[in-house]
Amino acid sequence: MDQAKRNTYIIAAIGFIGILVAVYFLFIFQKGPGQIKPEEVSGEVRQLNEIDVAKRPYVTLTPTSDGAEILLSIENMTDFDQIEYELTYLADNPNIAGEKIQRGATGIDVNTKDPKYKKSILLGTASKGVRSPDTGITDGKLTIHMFKGETEYQSETGWGFEQIVASSATLKDQSGNFQMTSPTLGKNYFVIISDTVGVPANGQFDIKGVVLPVYGTFSVAPVFSKSAPLSIKLTQDVENPQLYSYNHTDSKWAKLDSNYDSASKTISATTDSFATYVVVSSK
Repeated sequence: MDQAKRNTYIIAAIGFIGILVAVYFLFIFQKGPGQIKPEEVSGEVRQLNEIDVAKRPYVTLTPTSDGAEILLSIENMTDFDQIEYELTYLADNPNIAGEKIQRGATGIDVNTKDPKYKKSILLGTASKGVRSPDTGITDGKLTIHMFKGETEYQSETGWGFEQIVASSATLKDQSGNFQMTSPTLGKNYFVIISDTVGVPANGQFDIKGVVLPVYGTFSVAPVFSKSAPLSIKLTQDVENPQLYSYNHTDSKWAKLDSNYDSASKTISATTDSFATYVVVSSK
């Protein structure tokens, strides 16, 4: 190779290296994780415990009589500009026996100015009007994204999915702190037990005294033929706790006759229907 061509290649190589160095300093080095300034990060995610109980949305998950769908309902949303959600669960893989697959649904159509949002979510697939319900569902998770200005508040709650056959059944939430023994219902029903995130409106108590979490039992089952015992184990010391129920069918509150065992931090009572149960500290 003659000297002229060698010089040309050397100059081209030096120029190419110079371009690489410039690109590194302009676009890579200055944008490394340690170099991003806080003001360059858009938005902020905070946890649910930073929201007052009175301002949290009240969420219910009611399974249909055949367990193939869940009716999601959200109330008390006006404190937020936007709400989105993801409902996920594990179900049997229809193609591989003994294997689970993740299913779910998302929602971005919530209008926070409405008094209530309702959406029926199919637990399965549908084609040309024919449903193929999932099987093997025992629990799931509901993630709610609540936006106020540039700030996002996030809530993640688990839900348990159970089928009650004609005989009585003992129901528990995922933590085991809520327990209820349903009476014989005469036919099979599906029940979901979950944290309701917020509290139903118009409770006859000081909402500042609400002890979290708030447990909801959701079903289309009718009023019980006889009372069902329930118990809630509290995760904190509570002074003179009282137990209230909110009936989803007629939207009525009732104060339950309850007993509190301070040694085990457990409050117990009886109920005549599936409902939302709220423990309130009456100092």
